[in-house]
Parts: sequence; C-alpha cells; structure tokens
Amino acid sequence: MQVEDLAGGTLVNGYPISGRVEVDYPASVQVGAVTLVVERVVSETASDLEVTIPQHPPTVNGGGVDPEVTIPQARLNAGSASVDVTIAQTPAAGVERRGVASGTVPVAENEALLTCKYTLVREIARGGMGQIYFGEDPQLERQVAVKVSSIAQGGMDPRFAKEAKVLAHLAHPNIVPIYNIGTDGVGRPFYSMKLIKGRTLQAVLSALRKGDAVVVREYSRSALLTIFRKVCDAMAFAHSKGILHRDLKPENIMVGEYGEVLVMDWGLAKVLGREESEGAATGPLRDLEDYGATMEGEVMGTPQYMSPEQAQGMVAELDVRSDVYALGAILYAILTLRAPIEGKTLDEVLSKVRSGQISPMITWRGGKAEKRGSDGVVVDEGTAMGSEVPAALQSVTMKAMATQREKRYAGVEALVADIESYQNGFATSAESAGMLRLARLWVGRNRVLAVSAVVLALVVGGFTARVLQKGREAARALARLRGTAPTFALRAQESLNAGSFAEALKNIDFAIDLERDDAEYHALRGNSLQVLARWPEAVEAYRTAVRLGADAGAKDNLALTEDLLARSKSEGEAKAKVALFEALNGQGRQSEALEFGKELGDFWKDRKRDMSVLPELVKRLEAKSLPVPGTKIRMSKTEMTVGEWKLYLKADGLPEWQQPSKDWTQTDEHPVVKVSWNQAKEFCDWLSAKTGKQWRLPTNAEWEAAVGPTKYPWGDYYPPHWDDGNYSVGKGGGDDSQKMGVDGILGTAPVGSFKPNALGFYDLGGNVAEWMWDGTAPWSGAEPGSRVMRGGSWFHYDVFCAAGNRVSVDPTGSNSDYGFRLALSSDP
Repeated sequence: MQVEDLAGGTLVNGYPISGRVEVDYPASVQVGAVTLVVERVVSETASDLEVTIPQHPPTVNGGGVDPEVTIPQARLNAGSASVDVTIAQTPAAGVERRGVASGTVPVAENEALLTCKYTLVREIARGGMGQIYFGEDPQLERQVAVKVSSIAQGGMDPRFAKEAKVLAHLAHPNIVPIYNIGTDGVGRPFYSMKLIKGRTLQAVLSALRKGDAVVVREYSRSALLTIFRKVCDAMAFAHSKGILHRDLKPENIMVGEYGEVLVMDWGLAKVLGREESEGAATGPLRDLEDYGATMEGEVMGTPQYMSPEQAQGMVAELDVRSDVYALGAILYAILTLRAPIEGKTLDEVLSKVRSGQISPMITWRGGKAEKRGSDGVVVDEGTAMGSEVPAALQSVTMKAMATQREKRYAGVEALVADIESYQNGFATSAESAGMLRLARLWVGRNRVLAVSAVVLALVVGGFTARVLQKGREAARALARLRGTAPTFALRAQESLNAGSFAEALKNIDFAIDLERDDAEYHALRGNSLQVLARWPEAVEAYRTAVRLGADAGAKDNLALTEDLLARSKSEGEAKAKVALFEALNGQGRQSEALEFGKELGDFWKDRKRDMSVLPELVKRLEAKSLPVPGTKIRMSKTEMTVGEWKLYLKADGLPEWQQPSKDWTQTDEHPVVKVSWNQAKEFCDWLSAKTGKQWRLPTNAEWEAAVGPTKYPWGDYYPPHWDDGNYSVGKGGGDDSQKMGVDGILGTAPVGSFKPNALGFYDLGGNVAEWMWDGTAPWSGAEPGSRVMRGGSWFHYDVFCAAGNRVSVDPTGSNSDYGFRLALSSDP
C-alpha cells in the first residue's frame, strides 16, 4: 500500500517518512496518538489462520519494491503459523502443486516423500542467495535455523545444493551442522541447521571499535585470539576434506553465547580437484557501497577479505593458501578493529587487493569525530589510537596475507602454531627474533627465575644507584596504589551487603594499609569486626574512627559494641548476639542481619513467622503469570514488587523491609530492589517447597522469547519515548546525569507504569535490571560463578537498554537497581 505524509510527524512501522512511500503488509501507520494497523489474513483451510509478515522500512515511491515474498510470521495472539516443507530433492514427475497459502505439496500415488513441518518465526539474516529464518521443529521440540534460497528457479539451485552437501561432509565442532534439505511449498530449496544464539564476529569488532564498555570487558585480545584459533581449527578440518571456503570474513563467523564459534555461509565453497561449473554467475560485478558484501561472478568472494588470486579470477589455481590469506585478513580485523583493505570504490579495493596494498596496522576505536550519514544518523568515524598491535602479531598477519602465495603459511596448522607460540611467550616463525627479543621472551616465561638472577646480580655487582632508582620507582608506584584505596573500601561495603564478612574485612584492611588516616575506613572496619563477633577489635576500630572525626554512626556503634562485650560477660555470648541482630535491623543493615542471623538458629524466625499470608502471596504471583510462546514457562508480567516481598518476609519470619534510598521512596507497588541472585534463588526454593510447584528465575532464552525480536525491549528505535520505560536516557539519547530521564522519575517507578509489550509483559527494559537463572559462559571474561542481568534499569542508558545486552554480576551483589521477576515452570 502507499502512505503519504501531509502534515509531518507520520511514522510507518516506527520509521518517520517524508512524502509518499510504499510498504508491504502488515504495516502500522502512526499519526500523533493514533495508530492504524493493517494486516493480511491468509486462509489455510476451512478455518482461518491469521499470519503476519515481518515489517520492513518503507520504500520511497519510485525506488522499486522488493518482489520477494517473505514467509509469514506468527501473530502473537493467534499461535504460530506452520510452513510444510518437503524433505527431498527436485520433486518427482507427477507431483501436483497446490495449497500455496499453507505451503503444502500433495503428492501423487506411489510417491514416497518425507514431510517435515517447521514453524518459521522470523527472518534473522538475508544475503544474496537466500534468507535465514529462526524456526521451530515441533517434532523434535527444538529451535533451528532454516535457510531458504531466493534465486531458485523451479526448485533448482545448484550452488545452494552444493553448500548443503558441503556442510553435510563437515562434521566439526566449529562448523555449523546441517539437519535437513528439501524444497518448500512453492518450490524453493531450503535446508535446516543448528540455531546459534549469539552475534557475528563482525558485530563484536564493531562494538569494540565504538568503545562499548560491556563488549570491551567481555572480549579481550586473548579471548579474540581464542576465537580465531577455533576458526582456524574449522578450516584445517575443511582443508583436510579438500574443501575451501573462499568467503571467510568476520561476518561469516558466529560467536555463541556459551562460547561456541562456528564458521558459517559455505555458499562459495570449492571442492579441490573439481571443476567450477555448476551455478556460477556470469553477470558483471556491481560497484557496491559495502565492500564487505559477498560478490559472485568471475570474481567470487568478499573484496576486503579475498586473496589476490581470487581478486584476479584465478579460480582454477586456488588452494588452501587462499583461505590462509582470508584468515590473515580476519586476524588483521581482530587486531585493528577494521578491514585490511580500504577504498572509496569497488575497483579501488580490488586493485589494492591484487597489488597487496594493505593498510597500516593501527587500531581504530570510537572517538569524538563524527559525521552524518545520508539518513541523518550520526556515525562515529573513529579516532586513530596509535600502533597498539604487538610486532609479533603484525608479522604473523603480514605473512598470512603475503601477496605471493609461496610466501604465506603453507597451511592453517602453521598459522595456528605461530599464534600459540605468541600466546605462550615464544617467538613466532614470522618474525626475525634476535637475541635481545629471545631474551625478553625468556624473561617473560620465567619471571621468578629471572627476578632471582637480577637480584643476585645486583647484590654481587653492588649496583647501589640502580637499587636507589628502583626504590624511587617503588615509591611512585605506592603513591599510585594509594589512589585505589576507595575501590577496596567500596568492595568491602559490597561484601558486607552480600554477607561476606571475612571478605569485607580483608578489603577494608587493604584500604587502611594504603590510607591509615581515613575515619570512614576505620568505621567500616569496625562494622566488619562487629558482625564477625570480634568485639574487642571492633571497639578499637570504632575508637580510632571517632578519634579521626567519624560521624555519629561510629560513636553509636562504639557504644553498642561496648554494651555487647558487657552483655557477653554477664548474660552469655548467645544473648549478646541476639541483641546485635536486633540492633542491625534497627540500623537498616538488613543484609548483614540476615546473614548474621543464620548463626542464631530458628528461634527468631519461629517467633515471627506468619504463614497465614502465604495464600495471598501465591494468589498474587499466579494471577500475574503469563505464558511465554515457545517455552514451557509462565512468567510474571511485572517485576517482583515490594508488597509481594513483604509478604514473603512476613511468612518466613525474615527482617522487615527497609526503604532502599534516602533520595527516593518506594511503595508496595514498586519493584523490590537490593535483592541478590542468592536471595532471589533462596526465595524461589522456599516458594517451590511451600507450593509444590517449580518457581525460579527466567533463563536468558526465556527472557529473550518474552522480549521478542526487536533491538530494544520497546522496539527498534532509539532513544526511547517517555512512556517506553524507566531509563536515565535524556532527550538527546545520552545519559542523564541526574538519573531522571525523559520520564522524569528518580529511582524506580511503580510496576506497570509504562506500556506493555505485545505479549503483555511490563518493564522488560528499564525500572530494575533483572537476574537470570543461568550464569555466564566461562569464555566471556566474567568471574566464575557470575550471573547475568538483563534489560537495563532506571540507572542505565544507551547500550544497557539493548535487548541483547548482558551484564555479569557476582551472585552476592545487591544494588538499588537490582531486581527480578518469577518464572513458573511446567518442567519436572
């Protein structure tokens, strides 16, 4: 249909338009506060099955409309739409094609074709030869990726079929496995394969270039080199089978959320020793703006990553060294965060590839320089940060990318060996390592022995001046180290909040060693000793804090601890601990009281436990549980509230809830905060035991299913509108230093204050960051045992708002923007 903007401010599928545009169904047209949704209804049989087609940006009138038909996507309120696909090669003679709406292919008698039904949920990628869909296999109850050819004619696509056959012969942990191959109801070839949830290596590198803090923490150079080695392992295996990839690039490498690394898109693969005849395109090369795109024709591959011989069209002369060149180009991108060849036109890029004009290896990251693209979006140009790439890795990269094939590594194994040498502290074969370089590497591998030898040499040689110089350097280092004292004090407070009292004492002792005259540090040390029941030491710590000018809190705790010592002598230590437990509650130190109270047994719980409120709590939680399509859970439509948490505390006799902040106030309808993952799990275990049902936190996959396919929980646009969620996003899209955001709220908002998503869930983005049930992958760089938080919070903006963002947090951590919502599972 066509939509024309007459007064300004019209949005089509969330995109602002100007003038007249064309758009496929379904589409949403928003004018002011009114939104018109136009959908298509497809009749499958006697009953109607409503399906919708994924929305795309509108096409300006006169620019042409993509004629390809997109496979229907299930409506959120009408179940999933299934597409029948036939597992076979070209349909045999006698097959009658009909039932186009449902995609079914009835067959004549005596035709034995295996039919498999997949549910295609949404398109997740599109290339020159086909589209890839997120799909579900109802028979095996698993999620799959389905690639459908877009260039087939009459069910025939030789190159597509060749890609499937190549994958079928490459059973390797780092190569995506294929499940089925066949044709769909309209004759298009397809194959299904393993679905990997994650992001491409290109997406990782782009985020690193922009300086994404989360990605920077997750992907160190060491982690990226580990990913690269897995890619090399896959290619070494493929080469052993006589198969070249010919289109290796970061975009074709998938990095899964649990450390999987898979080489994708084998559509241009070449089987060594076999003529390149089937399915070759012969059309002229197009001058593309994106030189990272795959080209077909006499020259096949991706310009910025193809070898010189590929750029010259020497198809018959390609061997494993062509893939080695592409691997070197990927290594270049990993080390510099940009492609190895740059140019303004396709011809310029190809010319540089053929002549070996590789750009200098200087790392680029996001900076202040910016420009506006043709669509008006601000694009970060990046700023050169200097030569950060180690010389050894530069040598390895340049050897792999040598213009003359005979100067490259003879095979992938040799390239991997040099990467391993670098990571283990040895010289690589690619560099000309002299004696000084070898000596430095030896010292790096044998630090203890080297240091001992140096010390012995200093003593024997009497290098007094050198020792004095080292002393001055040590003094300067100590001065810099003192600047870290506040960090250790903060860690101490966090450890206290998490109930890790011994860890808190260790951290605050280190802070005091660096800054001995800080009154607050000594007061914090007194708190740590107090809950450890080391009261004589706590008294001394509080006295020091008071002498140095600490606030009234230290004086009150000094008097309290002196009283505890007196009670311990007169009434016994047990009663003194009970008095401390009550005092901690009175001071608002509930987290410390909860952990300290575990030593007291259940006497304090028994006198306060009120199970009469349990039915009300269960009723409220079950009433707000909604099903999550594609999962086996019902999930709470809102976050756990303060009122619900109070019922739990009352039922189990736990310390009373306290306001989390002096700057903003919470009511019973606000989401509960300052709950650690451990506390949330303890609550889930308690509730499960009391009700006989399986309550837990949602997993990452379940949370993503509830959010849906959009980039942000509210949709695909940024910044969010005022009613999209409670974030600290300012009007310009940046961080609001006052943490009020465009919604004007400091702190949390009552649950359900903002509009729900299509499934009826509130605050999946913003308000509080939510704990996930499953932890982080060991390769991610997070501390072992860390747990994941999703959705961002009232304190967050920018990257934290993205639906795909993950934050790794210690399970004992609690903060004023940490919360959770429940999942009720039907699994045994």
